[in-house]
Formats: sequence, structure tokens, C-alpha cells
Amino acid sequence: MSKRISGIFISLFLCASIFAQEDPIVASGGYSKIYKGKEASFEKAVSSHVAEWHGPEQWPTFAARVMSGSRTGQYFMGTSNHYWKDYADRKSIKSHNDEWKKIVDRHVEEQGGMAFFEKRLDASYNDRSAPMWEAVYYYTKPGKRGTMLEILRKGADASRRVRFKGSTGVYSQISGGDQDGILMVISRMDSMADMAIPSPTIKERWVKVYGEKAFNQAVKDWYGSFTKSESEILKVIPEMTTPSN
Repeated sequence: MSKRISGIFISLFLCASIFAQEDPIVASGGYSKIYKGKEASFEKAVSSHVAEWHGPEQWPTFAARVMSGSRTGQYFMGTSNHYWKDYADRKSIKSHNDEWKKIVDRHVEEQGGMAFFEKRLDASYNDRSAPMWEAVYYYTKPGKRGTMLEILRKGADASRRVRFKGSTGVYSQISGGDQDGILMVISRMDSMADMAIPSPTIKERWVKVYGEKAFNQAVKDWYGSFTKSESEILKVIPEMTTPSN
């Protein structure tokens, strides 16, 4: 997405939502494919850039390496925990922009464009910062994203009732790329060991709270609500990420 189009989108969305937004639920980010052999140079350059321009009291940013899936080896870089107003209020700094452009020109073979997301707090569960996560993008059928969100809300409630120790963030993609109806579900991980089947399982949690009949119907509704899904595992690169306060 070009800066001009991105700016227009943010301005229009801001006008519609600024008075209604109570929580910093907005995030944005995009994928970058780096020229082969330039990954170490890219990481070093971005780390230096983040140290200078994206400290704890500056515009926060994060970076992660894609470890699996069709984008393996690419980088996902973005920012989170914002109000829409934050984007409108952010001041453009020429020296920052010039430095970033040099980094991109020297290292980036292909960029996927910036996408914007809104976190669905009522469908998320015990979400937190973590060194890794599994992201699943669901391409929902027309009018079916709401169905999936309702299932996720009930799932989050079931997890709370049984005091499940997992951590999940749910996001609706608002703008950027092939975003029509995309729902992103993130499962936080401390290590690859967290890829093991959780205990209790999703089925066990649902059946305990709602019963097996309700679980079977939810499974049927879930798989009938999207056309395809894409999953990937990402690992945070601390040096390319704003330190936590």
C-alpha cells in the first residue's frame, strides 16, 4: 500500500471510529523478502535503525522471521497496541525515512505491502507477548467471519472456565493485501515444544462447558465458514524489536 493511499485510508477510518475506540487494538505490519545472502546485513541494519529511531519512548516496532509455510525465510515487521489516532498523529521525519529507504533499497527483493488489523478482545484469550507464535490466516466466506468470531468467543469463554494456560490473539484484517474477510488467529509460543497437542484439548474444553453436541455443531460451522487457510510459525528477533518498558 502506498503512503498516500495508506494515509487516506487511515484518515477515513479515523473519522468513523475515533470517538468509539476505547482500547489500543490496532496493529499493522507487512512481509519482506530479502535478497539471498543479505539476511545478516539486513538484520544488522534494521537493528541499528531500531536502536536509533524506535526506542521505548518512540514509535514501537517488532520484527519476526518466518520459520515455516510458504513465506519461510521472510521477515514480518510491524507495530501493535495502537489507537487509530496514533497513526494520524505520527510525524514524518525525513532523516528516518531516508535511512529506512536505504535499508530497503539495499536488501529487500520484494515487499508484500502494509496490512492493518484490529484485535478482537472478546475472542482472544490470555494474550501476551511471546518469543514465537503460530499465525493462521482464514479466508472467510462472505458473511461468515462473524460466525467464526462467535465460535472463538465461546472458545475463549470455555478456556477461561477451565483455566486453560494457553494464549491466543484474534485479529480481523481491515486493510491491505487480499484482506476481504480475513481472520487471523495467533497462538503464542515460548518454544517449539508448545506445538504439542494442548491439555486440555479444544474438544475437551468445549465438551466440558457446552456439551458434545454443541462442540460437533461448532466444528461443522467452523469448517463451513472459510475457503482456505494458511499457517506459519514466526520467531521474534529481539534486536530488531523495540524493548519493552
